[in-house]
Amino acid sequence: MKKMLSLFKKHPGIWLVVLLLVIPFVVTNKYYMHLVNTVLILSILTAGLNILTGYCGQISIGHAAFYGIGAYASAILTVKLGLSFWLALPLSGLITGLLGYVIGKPTLKLSGSYLAIASIGIGEITRLVLINWTELTGGAEGIKNIPSPTFFGVALDNDLSYYWLIMPTVILIYFMYTNYVRSEVGRAYKAVNQEEIAAGFMGINTSSMKVQAFVISTVLAGIAGSLNAHLNGYLSPYTYNFTQSVSYLMMVLAGGMGFILGPVVGVLLLTFAKEMFRFFNDYQLIIYGIMLVIVIIFMPRGICGAVMGGFKRLQSFCKARKDKKAQGVLTAARKEK
Repeated sequence: MKKMLSLFKKHPGIWLVVLLLVIPFVVTNKYYMHLVNTVLILSILTAGLNILTGYCGQISIGHAAFYGIGAYASAILTVKLGLSFWLALPLSGLITGLLGYVIGKPTLKLSGSYLAIASIGIGEITRLVLINWTELTGGAEGIKNIPSPTFFGVALDNDLSYYWLIMPTVILIYFMYTNYVRSEVGRAYKAVNQEEIAAGFMGINTSSMKVQAFVISTVLAGIAGSLNAHLNGYLSPYTYNFTQSVSYLMMVLAGGMGFILGPVVGVLLLTFAKEMFRFFNDYQLIIYGIMLVIVIIFMPRGICGAVMGGFKRLQSFCKARKDKKAQGVLTAARKEK
């Protein structure tokens, strides 16, 4: 038992794996199972956005565009070109990453509010292309009858069976993502985020780091888009709008920028908050704005940052009490002498 607890302490991600394995046996409602699948897919998207924004410090308010590009790329490859889902999934990430490189190379020369405005423009241009390029994207009607993936002849055509595709994908991506942000590259991202000029003097190619982070974030957005397209079986260009981009950024901010599990926490919070306030769908931006103000004022480092800060304060308090108790025992021992 002690060895098992020690293993869980050294590798906290194991808790996440255990939870993911238990979920399908606990969640029996089809609607909630669909929500779980959506949460896992958005966790992939926001993990990429966390690399870009949380670690590298580059703000993107147009990431719904790359989510949509990945979804449409996968749908076109399978519906119009007849490719297998298993080929379309990696190709969607590759196509989105290539577009991310082409777009990010000039765009990331901007910074701050200018970069944010440029990312909004990218999102709006993408949405208009999806609506107006009727021959390729189906225009305002979108793309219908996107096939479900099959695994050894078994169709993954319901939320429960599809979960067993998404779950290992998320585990694999989060394993790679965790090791990546803890590597030298992840530390270089943090240096660029915290002190770009000093990072440049230390020999870090800051421009290259920014583009690299942007490309990785778009690849993950493309993979998430592909999974979402084949989960729902239908795409609409109106889904990938500015409001969605804001919500994805809010997920990263609320969960905790620069924390590995921050995206997961943020996605869970906002997805279920959206369910609770779904009757106020027309006021989403107002609700997100209020939530953003609350997070910035009361939890500037997000939920993960607040929890970590609480643990550190608790540890300091316990240590202080322990030291005080030890000092009291030592004083008593001296008096006895």
